[in-house]
Amino acid sequence: MKSGTEIKVGIFVLIACLVLVYMTMKIGPGIFLPRDTYEVDVFFDNVAGLRTNSPVEIAGIEVGLVRAIRLEGNRARVTLMLYSNVRIKADASATIRTRGVLGDKFVAIAPGSETFPVLGDGGRIVHGETPADLDALLLKVGEIADDIRIVSHSAANVFGGPQGEHDLRLAFESLRDAAVGLNAMVQANAETMEQIAMNFRDFSADLRDISSANKDGIDRIVANLDVASQELKSTLEQADTVLSRIEGNEGTLARLVNDPAMGQDLQDTMAALESISRKIDEGQGTLGRLISDDTTADELDRALEGLNRHLLRHEQFRTSVDFSSEYLARHGETKSYLTLRLQPSEDKYYLLSVVDNPRGVRKRTETYTQRWINGRQETIREIEDKYYRSKISFSAQLARRWDNLVLRGGLFESTGGVGLDYFLWDDRLQLLFEAFDFEKDDNPHLKAGAKLHFLENFYASVGMDDFVRNDRRSFYAGLGFYFTDEDLKYLLTTVPIPGN
Repeated sequence: MKSGTEIKVGIFVLIACLVLVYMTMKIGPGIFLPRDTYEVDVFFDNVAGLRTNSPVEIAGIEVGLVRAIRLEGNRARVTLMLYSNVRIKADASATIRTRGVLGDKFVAIAPGSETFPVLGDGGRIVHGETPADLDALLLKVGEIADDIRIVSHSAANVFGGPQGEHDLRLAFESLRDAAVGLNAMVQANAETMEQIAMNFRDFSADLRDISSANKDGIDRIVANLDVASQELKSTLEQADTVLSRIEGNEGTLARLVNDPAMGQDLQDTMAALESISRKIDEGQGTLGRLISDDTTADELDRALEGLNRHLLRHEQFRTSVDFSSEYLARHGETKSYLTLRLQPSEDKYYLLSVVDNPRGVRKRTETYTQRWINGRQETIREIEDKYYRSKISFSAQLARRWDNLVLRGGLFESTGGVGLDYFLWDDRLQLLFEAFDFEKDDNPHLKAGAKLHFLENFYASVGMDDFVRNDRRSFYAGLGFYFTDEDLKYLLTTVPIPGN
């Protein structure tokens, strides 16, 4: 019987020891940790209240503990031991926080974003944030309390005593009367104020619609105002310069204002002009007869009309010289054009060109031979294509324009053909298509491309040449420049003449 009691007591003591061990592990975290952990470091300016074995949490869940705390330089280096299944990124941040009223410290980690690499064993958390020091907060609170005490003392001096109490009562009564009056005024004009608010709302809506619908116009107006202000500023500066010159007696206008003799000469001139105008009114002299006699005026009108027609034809006739080169990418050769353009009117012009074609001009020869084959006489047709390299060819075309479309026809590189052009962007971009060298047994020469005028007198070209013939198809790109008759006049007048 005694032995059974001892066994029961022993079992009870063993269970109590096991419960004590379990409670020790739950209450004292960090004593027993899984072996599969890794360490990272983080630096803080102040770790007051943080202890070794303090928990480390992510999103409120414990993921490790504080392994060690040591001073390094002027900062605290804290080593954190984290579970191996917890992964934090290189941009993670750590903060020391306080839990509950007792002020237990722990380390909270923000794990970082997925775009950064994982921080491994021995890594360092770059961002360590230290919360505000409690002593510093208490010092600030003390300073605020002192300020409040000073303000309250001043208020007590102002409003203390019977006179202060009387003044304060009067102030509150005045404020109450003002509030009552304001409330009565608002109630009396509530409908009017509501109508004003509605009108203002409608006006703001209309203004918003107008500004949205005319945003481009408003931007242009602002830009024009800016330009106008700049021009007005320049005009005022010029006017100030002119007035300064007049005050300094510089120029004819200054002499006219300041010189009495100049004023007398101006009066004499005006008197002479008055005499001449009187004679013209009376029909005296050639100019008087011209104005008074209808026959003279009609003859002068007819002469001027003839002169205007002649000048108009001369102005409409325009001439330009164009030189361009195209690099044929497939063949590694350059094809050059020298073109004279004669334009007698806006909708018609002529093109005369000399073409230097490195591929040469094709000449096809057909030979017919009589042969005996299997006892029968048959005619064999043989076709031979020959190309004459560096052969100069000529083009002569007539072009007619309708709006942006131009149709060309005539000689294209010494063979008959047609062309089609379409112009865009005020004739800065030209789309072209040409077809020539038509043969009964072969495909024609087809060319398609574009020309872009990027500078005055210069343009770039690109396209496909002879694109239906597999053996001669080639991409091309080139540059060109041209001179108009105005440019030619300028060049000819500026060229020095020998001996002068």
